[in-house]
Amino acid sequence: MSDLYREHILDHYANPRNWGRLESPDIAADADDPSCGDQVHLEIDLDSEGRVARVAFEGEGCIISMASASIFTEHIKGKTLAELEAINEEEVLRILDAPVGSGRRRCALTPLRALQAGLKAYRKQQAQQT
Repeated sequence: MSDLYREHILDHYANPRNWGRLESPDIAADADDPSCGDQVHLEIDLDSEGRVARVAFEGEGCIISMASASIFTEHIKGKTLAELEAINEEEVLRILDAPVGSGRRRCALTPLRALQAGLKAYRKQQAQQT
């Protein structure tokens, strides 16, 4: 593992961006990985145009899952719901910008699973209101 990779991941783990909770999020969801214990709670506020205005997360887990959640929250700011729905595993691994072995892939993808669960619940809630 290169020192640059190690510094990048450790910085996001030690100093997570967007850590905490939002007062009244439009989207909120949890994801976990029972095999290793990683947990991520993700919250999103949308602006009047349906873009991510604010995002926050909390969680517990390994360095990879927590660093990935921090990097992920930075990445989704300003995105539309359609752009959020289009994010796939390869994109998350690319923005992590670190070699992730097969054993840590699930850890790195925990924030994506939280987003997907949140979007599904949000779309269901919106459909029920119309």
